[in-house]
Amino acid sequence: MASTLADWQESLAEARGVLMSAVRRSRQDSREAREKWRRDRAERGAEIQSLEVLSGLFEQVRSRSFLAAWAALAAGERAGRPALGSRLPPVRLARTLLPSVFSPRTLALGTAALDLYTSYAAFRERSRWFTGLAEEKVRERELEALHRRGAGRALDVAQALGGSLIKAGQFASTRPDLLPPAYTKTLSTLQDRVPPRPFAVIKRAVERETGRPLKETFSEFDREAVAAASIAQVHRARLKGSGREVAVKVRYPEVAGLIEEDLDSLEAIFDGLARLEPEVRLRPISDYLRWTLPLELDLAREARAMESLRKMLSDREDVVVPETVPELCTESLVVMEYVPGLRVNDRAALEAAGLDPKRVAWLINDAFADQLFRRRVFHADPHPGNLRVQPGPKLVLLDHGLTLSLERDFVETLARMVAALRDGDFDALKSALRETGLPVTDDTDVGVLLELLGVVMGGEDEPEEAATTIDLGSVAGRVGAGIRDLPPRLLLVGRAIGLLDGITRQLDDETDALEIVGRYAGKLTGEADQSPA
Repeated sequence: MASTLADWQESLAEARGVLMSAVRRSRQDSREAREKWRRDRAERGAEIQSLEVLSGLFEQVRSRSFLAAWAALAAGERAGRPALGSRLPPVRLARTLLPSVFSPRTLALGTAALDLYTSYAAFRERSRWFTGLAEEKVRERELEALHRRGAGRALDVAQALGGSLIKAGQFASTRPDLLPPAYTKTLSTLQDRVPPRPFAVIKRAVERETGRPLKETFSEFDREAVAAASIAQVHRARLKGSGREVAVKVRYPEVAGLIEEDLDSLEAIFDGLARLEPEVRLRPISDYLRWTLPLELDLAREARAMESLRKMLSDREDVVVPETVPELCTESLVVMEYVPGLRVNDRAALEAAGLDPKRVAWLINDAFADQLFRRRVFHADPHPGNLRVQPGPKLVLLDHGLTLSLERDFVETLARMVAALRDGDFDALKSALRETGLPVTDDTDVGVLLELLGVVMGGEDEPEEAATTIDLGSVAGRVGAGIRDLPPRLLLVGRAIGLLDGITRQLDDETDALEIVGRYAGKLTGEADQSPA
């Protein structure tokens, strides 16, 4: 009973947080509306039409109503999550009889989507009817404000509902070919970090997977989580008998069902939007998630991928992959050796430990190029939270939910792309890009090619500058609609390379990552080995 009470207390606190966030957003909207009204009066004065004023008031009412509706539904979904795992007959019967379309989560997401769609539809109609919006400068300013408001709503929904919507927002922020800059910039602030679940919830989940009480498996088990994200959280523990220190990653009990529900909802929303607005195509976002999220959900697959990469890299003393405890790994649980280390992008800590950031930057690029072009088993999620550094230096690779085996043909195509970039051979680059299925022709401009590579690499290189100086959204029109259907594996590897480039620049902006990666690519394409003696 105590554990159930803790679950409900946590859920109610989260629901309260959703409502308070909505209140803050409503106040911010009010301030912005007042500022807009003062600016319009100062600039246009008597030119403002009465109907335009009424239209603005109606927009405020419409916006607040939708905000209140989806926030209430999201808060209800948060408050009711403990019931998802309930075994009480009435709850189980309700879950069986009621389709997911009637769930508060689906309704909240649908309401937020309708809010965004109607806001743009209303703006389009106002632009037709009111002369003030006919002026291009005014219209662009109003549209940019609408983009900022829409991006804020998308951010609020992702944070309120969490789970796969956090990952959807993160991926969307790397697709400036699909969304306006205001959206990519705002959504780039999303972090896949959540408050840890209560220890009682984790204890029950681990015991369910091992089939015995926690104390019979572990002599020690830290109540505080080392890390917590949208799918699982990690605790330090010590195995009973051997005394071996381990990290225990356990998947949240309800997360698989929530992710499936979210994907179905996103696909329905994106398909409906495409029918209403054919030029708006967001389905690549849900397609990418439909491919990657099942990989991250299956912790048994992650354990196998970790072991495969560990064995492949066993000849390298400067790379560490944690060893798993196979008899304790299931689809919802992975137990591995605990490997400490410094965060890879903490330059001050590295220097304090006597580690040369330049050497660490070289090691990161060398290790990942080795994986990609020599082993063809690739850790595709190298954000700073998943990389640690030990004295040596040694690179520690954590979180293998997106560690993949890659086909030889795909890797050879990537090698040709990298070699072409290194050598400045844009004809060869065009040829390699065509092999991935992109509609690149011999007449495609070099500038467009570089913008296209920016999209493939996640648009994560200096996002604020890119958002204001490069209109990557126009690349689709200049290269062709196929850019919006980039192969998921190409996007995944490209995003990983973009993350590695960002880490490299933080550590040492003089390290030539392309030269390091190009050396491995050159070996695969038959070039002479140019590695230093």
